[in-house]
Amino acid sequence: MSRVYHAQNPNHLFTSRLEIETHLLAKIHASQGGKTGTELELFVTTPEGRPPSFDQIEMLLENIAQSFNGAELTQEKGRIIGLNLPGIGDISLEPGGQVELSTKPCKDMAELEVCNRALRDLLERACAFQGLHAEGAGHKPEFLQAEDMPRSRFHAYYDYCHEQYGKKAQPLIDTMKSCCGLQVNVDPMGDKFHEIYRALLLTDVAESFATRSERQKRLHDTYASVAPEQMTPLFDALDARDNETTVRHMVDRLLTLRVPFVPDSGAEEGFRHARAVFGKTMTVGDFLAAGTLTTEILDNALSLQLTMPNLRRHGVLETRAPDSIDDVDALMKTAAQYHRMTYDDAARGALLTGFAGIDADRLRVAFQTRFDMDAKTLMAFDIGGGKTVGDLVTAVRAPQAELANTNTQAELANTNTQAVPANTNETAPVAAAKKRSQPQQGG
Repeated sequence: MSRVYHAQNPNHLFTSRLEIETHLLAKIHASQGGKTGTELELFVTTPEGRPPSFDQIEMLLENIAQSFNGAELTQEKGRIIGLNLPGIGDISLEPGGQVELSTKPCKDMAELEVCNRALRDLLERACAFQGLHAEGAGHKPEFLQAEDMPRSRFHAYYDYCHEQYGKKAQPLIDTMKSCCGLQVNVDPMGDKFHEIYRALLLTDVAESFATRSERQKRLHDTYASVAPEQMTPLFDALDARDNETTVRHMVDRLLTLRVPFVPDSGAEEGFRHARAVFGKTMTVGDFLAAGTLTTEILDNALSLQLTMPNLRRHGVLETRAPDSIDDVDALMKTAAQYHRMTYDDAARGALLTGFAGIDADRLRVAFQTRFDMDAKTLMAFDIGGGKTVGDLVTAVRAPQAELANTNTQAELANTNTQAVPANTNETAPVAAAKKRSQPQQGG
């Protein structure tokens, strides 16, 4: 659940880029390490598959609260917008009324599974009581008609989108209302941060290649036309071999980030539209140049990054799996994959060593044009260092004992292609896209 984050000294003013880098490095080294959590978004629908009214959603949250001892309701303008369930996690609402189940940071996979099963069971029981249904579909166009949630943070973001992008804003807002996703959050573990960051970046990208869903394509197409920089992984960081260099690449991106809302203790939900406070929507770099970048503004801005992975205000790394997941078993399989690349030194080392020679620019091109190719062409795409996209997917998805299995790549080329139709007709636009996606060697 997104909340205002209050730093120990929230009013401290940053005066230089170096100070921002030092601040982020302090978060990384202060991390405890070893914890893993998930944030799973689900659609709650009527029996006809339509979005419920907000009254129904509010009743759903009340029902869960009544069945859980110690549950704390989160309200705004007198309406229930979320729950805190001590010892398990949070339940909150997304822009279209999607329900997000967020576990607490867990010490191991067993505890994470217990928390996820408890959250899902509470939701399913409440849905059954009201004749509703919860599902992990990644994209549901019916939710474009959903009521707006009464959260000031969402409305501040809508205003920002309209101000910033004009007519292009609506598709951006529509994706927030009609899509569900999954995030896995891990601790960056101090000196190993740069390794973990690179391994999780490769994992995120490999999953985007292997599972090309309708939700993923919708997000890609929307952001590609509106704000492409906000959906492109930080490929430059693949060359980093220490924390300082990795953080410098992160700050390059962070300084360009526009901040649509800022903390305000007097406002509902603790946020206020930045334009109403400063007269315009400023970037983090603008705040720094104006001498108004406080620790609280910076730390809350970290929650707005859409890169993969993203260093959050609490000092954890947030990853973004390609789509929502409908059952706990599949969710745990995905969480275990990210957990392994974070905390298993041997697994992470094998991945990074095996792909140390790939070309970051070629991987970027493959990622940005992955929907312009059929599965076979994509898996055979050369990413440098003698490796292909298929090699990366195999290495990330297969257990360590199976990394040498050469049959996996061929199998992957024939799977996960149902959601997004393959481009089988060599039309001029498709041929041009393929040509763009295959730069000359050494490019």
